[in-house]
Amino acid sequence: MRRLIKIIAIMVLAASVYSILPAISLYLAKDPTLPTNDQIVENLKANKGDAFSFIAFGDNHAGFIFDDSAFLKIIRRMNREDRFKKFKIDFAVNLGDIAFIKGTRWDYNIYNRLRSRIKFPVISVMGNHDDDRHGEHLFKQYLGRREFSFTNRNSYFIVLDNKITDLNEEQCEWLEEELEKSQGYKNRFIFMHKQPFSPYQQSWFRPELGKWSYRFMKMCEDYNVDIVFAGHEHMFQEGAYGGVRYVTSGGAGMFIQIPESDGGYLNYVVVRVYGNYVDYEVRKVFPPLWEYFTYYMWKELFYSVKDKVF
Repeated sequence: MRRLIKIIAIMVLAASVYSILPAISLYLAKDPTLPTNDQIVENLKANKGDAFSFIAFGDNHAGFIFDDSAFLKIIRRMNREDRFKKFKIDFAVNLGDIAFIKGTRWDYNIYNRLRSRIKFPVISVMGNHDDDRHGEHLFKQYLGRREFSFTNRNSYFIVLDNKITDLNEEQCEWLEEELEKSQGYKNRFIFMHKQPFSPYQQSWFRPELGKWSYRFMKMCEDYNVDIVFAGHEHMFQEGAYGGVRYVTSGGAGMFIQIPESDGGYLNYVVVRVYGNYVDYEVRKVFPPLWEYFTYYMWKELFYSVKDKVF
């Protein structure tokens, strides 16, 4: 019996060590040259047809081995999404906090290495950690514009920069102009870093207390926005208000503190568009073994004990 336990322990240890190797190879890789947001959306204009798919994820926080290891596993899973060739995946979108907590050149270089491993072009949204050290110039250098709109096939997409949460008057006016333009398309989507409300009741983050929140949600309702995608909170949550769906996908690598039962797990979202019909599925990704045994197993154990005691 002891021998069996020893063998199992060795196997688990070996598998855990093996699970960290992709992150080590990432740091030894060369820095690639990749297209910016501007170049990616320009290339999307050539796409034809009414059926397509795209992927949404957020908060990978590149530059820290824990986050990068988890994101690499998510990338491997994402790259398998088109294996049956049912729907062409046109692009992926990162909903912000692409960099670790400082937004340094190291973070941006690692992020470029990470997105070079994704099969699909990746549009990147500005998050609050992406300019912690006034890194907006790095975002522009590596990724291009922070706020823009683009079209792909039968759909209109709007990318907003709300890293400071609130949208100012100029942004609201620009958004309404873009929503007006979008009415000639079958579907409308918005990508931003922070939702206009917190989908998690126990969160300290309460954007719905700001005046912009109601104004933004009312515009989305009036102009028939299909889905608003955001990250920021490290979890998956969804909801529908005023006929608009709001999807939070902030589980692409950063530490997740929320219990798994409440959406606290690594994830990304696959969106499918069939003419004017839109649906999506969340993909739950099990963390690398070394992360599971060093953090996620204990997180869930803590919440399990907490629920029973309190």
